[in-house]
Amino acid sequence: MSYGDFQNEIYAQGLVGVAPALPMAYADWEARAQQALPPSILSYVAGGAGDEHTQHANVAAFSQWGLMPRMLVGAIERDLSVELWGQRWAAPVFMAPIGVIGVCAQDGHGDVAAAQASARTGVPMVASTLTVDPMEQVKPHTGDVPSFFQLYTPTDRELAESFIHRAEAAGYSGIVITLDTWITGWRPRDLGTANFPQLRGNCLTNYLTDPVFQAKCGIDAQTLERDPRSAAAYWAGIFGQSVTWEDLDWLRTTTTLPLILFRRGRGRR
Repeated sequence: MSYGDFQNEIYAQGLVGVAPALPMAYADWEARAQQALPPSILSYVAGGAGDEHTQHANVAAFSQWGLMPRMLVGAIERDLSVELWGQRWAAPVFMAPIGVIGVCAQDGHGDVAAAQASARTGVPMVASTLTVDPMEQVKPHTGDVPSFFQLYTPTDRELAESFIHRAEAAGYSGIVITLDTWITGWRPRDLGTANFPQLRGNCLTNYLTDPVFQAKCGIDAQTLERDPRSAAAYWAGIFGQSVTWEDLDWLRTTTTLPLILFRRGRGRR
């Protein structure tokens, strides 16, 4: 099925008085999100660093790119696939790691919903370190579509290695190393509401379920499960490492999985 079949279906439904229940344009989706999400969550997801100039500039720069269709070549069957890392992918698009997407869903399991979307579309998912559900419970929902685990490299190497080994065991196809987030940026929207989700105990599940983290934070597993906020201070102290080439050399020794270097580049940090 191509997008042409999809739009023909919409037009056919319109002939019997049925309009689409979901928006067709990004701006309309954004407006829906503003209506549905609590202000604290919306500011964290949509907000950027400083005056958000870089964030807006990125969007403006991307809008200068376009698609150049080839004519007179009989392009009836569409093929968006590309080759990367010795593998063919359905399209040159991946789902970026979004740390607090878990709490955006009505049922509180947005990471699982994203994984299910990956399975349906064939677009690989990059699961964040900051998921609501443990990485092991997110991965099965991607089905046969390869997925990746994004690592916020902590200052504790033993914890970093534990995360990587868990990702290997869960079946992730690579480790995405975030390079530019060892401390959060100056984000006025969040500062104005004094809101930082992780310090409230949100999206720390991968840490709270990790045996190394449990052993080192000094809080028993039952308390961590009942009160995630109890570990927030310890988490904040070990969260981010300013990754260097030496760190990458060490990370390379911890796994045979591909290491993909990632920079967020949204003006959020």
